Amino acid sequence: KREAAKAYAAIDRHDLDAVLGVFHDDGVFEFPTRTVMGGRFQGREEIRAWFERWFDRMPQTRFTLRHISVENIFALGASNTLHVEWDLDETDREGHTYHLTGVTAFEIVGGKARRVKEYIFDQEVISSVWPPQA
Repeated sequence: KREAAKAYAAIDRHDLDAVLGVFHDDGVFEFPTRTVMGGRFQGREEIRAWFERWFDRMPQTRFTLRHISVENIFALGASNTLHVEWDLDETDREGHTYHLTGVTAFEIVGGKARRVKEYIFDQEVISSVWPPQA
């Protein structure tokens, strides 16, 4: 749980190296929306590009972690499944603020994220911020 909190704090600081350090080299990040930000991103370069684009558009992000659940509390640092329920308040470069809620599912293998998938409940907010996929 502590590691999850550290990962979200790294996002809030826009510490891209720390965020990427959470992932395996060939890890997968899934952001299922119908916007230009949506898709499946594999490997650190694709994941880096996704976060760079988000950080560029949203210079201020603040996660509030509501619940963190671990599938096997005795398998810390090995292989596990982790779910984080969160609230996100973010501000874009024009000063517009947005509030999102969601859950992130982490598949952990060897202490690093093999797969991360976002479940965002406020799809209308995402659609108001980002253009649709072509």
